[in-house]
Amino acid sequence: MEKNIYGLAEGVYKACQYLGLKFPEKALPEGEHFPSDYFGDDFKLDSATKKNLRLSIKWSSDKFERIYKNFAEKFESQKPLKQNATDLNVYFCDYILFVGRKLGASTSDYFDFEFYNKSFELRDTFIVDKHVTARRIICNDFSDMELVNNKARTNAVFADFIHRDWIDASTCTFEEFKLFVEKYPRFFSKPVAGIKGKGVKINKIDPMQNLKKLFIDFKDKKNILEEIINQHKELAAFCPSTVNTIRVVTFLDIHNVAHILTATGRFGKVGGVADNPQLGGYYATVDPKTGVIISDAINRAHERFKAHPDTEKIFKGFEYPAWQKVRKFVKTLAKIVPSLRHIGWDIAINDKGEPILVEANGGIASDTQQAADSVGRLYLYHPLLDELQNYQANQMRRLGYRSNNPRDFMASYEDSASLRQDSRLKQAMLKLIPDCKSLMDLGCRKAKFVKSICSENVQYIPVDFKKHDDEVIACDFNKKEFPDIKADVCLCAFTAEYVKYLSQFLANMCNAAQKQILIWACPVDKELNKNARWKNPFPIDFIEEFLIKTIEQNNFKLTAQYPDENNHAVILYDFRRT
Repeated sequence: MEKNIYGLAEGVYKACQYLGLKFPEKALPEGEHFPSDYFGDDFKLDSATKKNLRLSIKWSSDKFERIYKNFAEKFESQKPLKQNATDLNVYFCDYILFVGRKLGASTSDYFDFEFYNKSFELRDTFIVDKHVTARRIICNDFSDMELVNNKARTNAVFADFIHRDWIDASTCTFEEFKLFVEKYPRFFSKPVAGIKGKGVKINKIDPMQNLKKLFIDFKDKKNILEEIINQHKELAAFCPSTVNTIRVVTFLDIHNVAHILTATGRFGKVGGVADNPQLGGYYATVDPKTGVIISDAINRAHERFKAHPDTEKIFKGFEYPAWQKVRKFVKTLAKIVPSLRHIGWDIAINDKGEPILVEANGGIASDTQQAADSVGRLYLYHPLLDELQNYQANQMRRLGYRSNNPRDFMASYEDSASLRQDSRLKQAMLKLIPDCKSLMDLGCRKAKFVKSICSENVQYIPVDFKKHDDEVIACDFNKKEFPDIKADVCLCAFTAEYVKYLSQFLANMCNAAQKQILIWACPVDKELNKNARWKNPFPIDFIEEFLIKTIEQNNFKLTAQYPDENNHAVILYDFRRT
């Protein structure tokens, strides 16, 4: 059962028990209740309880306080919830023990999907932060994400689908800008790399306005300028001041068949400039097959609305005009860049009943897919992701390595510096050939740990993606750059996992190394926890056979390998020139 006799979800009930809160002998009359209904409004977490919670999930004090602050801020923004210390602290305990770490959900997920009212079984049906990250990694090629993250690139790539004039103020000339604003004295502007509606504006040219100054302002802000869309009258009836779009999420499977997974109607508030929920807009669930809204609308404060507050137009039951055209339109869009398999398309319908592409989104927020009707839609992804991952695994077995897509490449790379532990690097130094006179440290990181343990008789040559200081040679290995330098030994400690063109990188290293190559690495086929590796991978995965075969094809031979005593999946490979 989802609720116990006290009208609380099982996670909340168990959190109360964990906190030692004593329920009365009799429950209140049947209905949905809050913890504060039983324990008053003032229960706070004491220092001992905080310490126990923190130790149970192995968080530092700083992380615990930071997450608690984020949780409290989200709790306080939820208007339907009672604002008191008891509910906040019981829900936080529920989040810590049963949601955050167990499900991989964010603090926003907890409130967006009303987990405080959901059973454990129902919670498992929702797409949460962990899944959002995993599907981005699995589905979309990192190198092509700029096509949807940069709005100017999006407009250029999908030029046949935007059906409006536009210019990029950061690259156009003043003459081009002047022609545009003369043709469209009222136009829309937005940052090239903006998100969540930040920086969007509707502009109106004053005849006395200093166009040169305005041009410089748009250029400095890196804005693109667009002709304003005249939307369909049925959508304008909800909110005439904003273009009310539909977020349609597609998934391109391994057979290049485009699937429409979810659709969400988005509506602005009167007087606003965009329909984004972050700007005060509303969103409602749309049946992706029929184009009919099947829920009430919701806003960021989690208030629900049967009708638009400004125009009183009813949400539920509204049928989008030209819906079959929209379906065909997004399925065509989904196939244009096959390396981007999972995209959220923001679609407008113009006054002629034709769909128009407004924006494309590689990062698809799970709240707009599930919060309005409070239905978990993880089931939509399971068969498609399983098929894609099996396909990728087979490709990897055939090719020997694959490229993944971390959320932030350089942050991930710097975080991996912890893998370059002193003990591992010291072991590598012990395996140096006795007559080593020079060592090239590929992927030295900012700290250059190897330098401190390298013999004074050995010339140390640090190389990295970025020039951290005057000593470091900067080479972007992912642009096939490599220093034109020879060294007796090349050391590559947890860097191969970050190089997209791995075959070329290994060949370059073999060409540079005169006598020896030492590689600390974690091949994916040696990893014991393959499930975790697959969902949270390095940017590059490779199998041991590929690594050894590629280097041996370049006149080196593997003479020994040394598994890490604490993690046998991490191995030091010692190659010598033949």
